[in-house]
Amino acid sequence: MDILSKLPDRLQELMIQRNIKAVDLAKEMGISPSTVGRYLQGTRLPSFSHFVKLLEFFDCSADFLMGVIDYPPENVHYRSVPPFSERFRAILAEYQMSQYSLHQKTKLSYDNFNKWLKGVNSPFLDNLLKLAQAFDCSVDYLIGRVI
Repeated sequence: MDILSKLPDRLQELMIQRNIKAVDLAKEMGISPSTVGRYLQGTRLPSFSHFVKLLEFFDCSADFLMGVIDYPPENVHYRSVPPFSERFRAILAEYQMSQYSLHQKTKLSYDNFNKWLKGVNSPFLDNLLKLAQAFDCSVDYLIGRVI
């Protein structure tokens, strides 16, 4: 079972806890209700920016929402997510990892790395998981939500 396949159930669970309907969540996020519906059906994963909006709206752990951990951490203060280009540059420096080493660990392309570093785009959720595994850190740490 793919870890990301847990995302629709986790999202549904958070919506029930907040007593919010898909239409209302869509309005809060500024996206169409059909997009939220596809997230809930598991036919589409959120983009990085929509994922961050979900995390901030529900004030929840990225690792929990993605299905990496089974229970949300308690008593955690989440920070605002910085632009991924800044965080990616910082984490490469912190771990003293070259793009070559990261490529060897993840099999992700240099083109992706360059686009992320330049802020042209952000990783898809499956690539966030690969990056977190390569750095041996949580997704929350990877994207800068926790210190």
